[in-house]
Amino acid sequence: MRRFLGVSLLVVLFGGVFSRVSAQDPQFTQFFANPLYMSPSYAGASQGHRFVMSYRDQWAAVPNLFRTLSASYDINVPSLRSGFGVFVLGDLAGDGLLGTVRGGVVYSFSVPMTSTWSFRPGLGVYFQQRSLNYSKLIWGDQLSGGSEINPSSVSHPGKNSDYGVDASSSVLFHTADAWVGASWDHMLKPKDSFFGQDYRTPWKWTVHGGYRFVLRSSYRRGVDQSITVASNVRFQGRFSQAELGGYWFMYPLLLGVWYRGIPLVKNYFGSDAIAIMAGLRFAKIQLAYSYDMTVSKLGPASGGSHEISFTYETPRAQPRRRYKAIICPPF
Repeated sequence: MRRFLGVSLLVVLFGGVFSRVSAQDPQFTQFFANPLYMSPSYAGASQGHRFVMSYRDQWAAVPNLFRTLSASYDINVPSLRSGFGVFVLGDLAGDGLLGTVRGGVVYSFSVPMTSTWSFRPGLGVYFQQRSLNYSKLIWGDQLSGGSEINPSSVSHPGKNSDYGVDASSSVLFHTADAWVGASWDHMLKPKDSFFGQDYRTPWKWTVHGGYRFVLRSSYRRGVDQSITVASNVRFQGRFSQAELGGYWFMYPLLLGVWYRGIPLVKNYFGSDAIAIMAGLRFAKIQLAYSYDMTVSKLGPASGGSHEISFTYETPRAQPRRRYKAIICPPF
């Protein structure tokens, strides 16, 4: 029953894997903990080396319905005023029915504008592979009216996987406490079909920004207490979505609340979730957990969504030649 419900929900969201409806990219509640996924401009936007991992289990009441894992590494190179990074994302939908793997390299360049503001353009190039597991599909001749799923007589009508190359670009304006930026993903519109049709992944536009209010700082640890407010708005094909909220930090504790949806728009995707977040942040390590409470028409039946993020950041060794410090956004 749970498997059937999972497939049903997948069909509702994506309009079926055989219809001409392009799916949304995976989403993260903790978008601020996935900087390279959101924008290549964040490559090297730290004081040295940074390693990030995130895992999301969406709609937990249906096991393995949507699972997403991402990992990235980036480094700041002051001598080149540049940041370099690598990124990989794996996404499984429908208990392994539809799989996506995307990986690539990203680059950004820091341009000082004033003593406090900097401009960072960014570029990413990716290779992606999408796969369809036909053994997970349930055809009409397999449904007998009961709880059992019968063997199917339908042969595989298409190929199991497809490959493509993609690119993204971005801009970011920031100080040490404020940021605003935009990104353009799927610039090359890679193919999104297993059956030979010329269906393409739609462009994705992202606009994001925020501000950190520093309440207390110390020489030893830097910022000891702050409140950060942020937003992240996405547009892809016929879909649009926004995250609005913030978090409070008092060393080492992180507490936050977020709203996902499009306020004042009454449709199925208008109000999606309210998320609560808790975590710990130390000098080099940040670990956070968030839970999404679904407020759309799916309601409690979805079981909400779980997400965990891990960040490890360490400064580079000081070079013999001194370079002017690059201002980094407060992500």
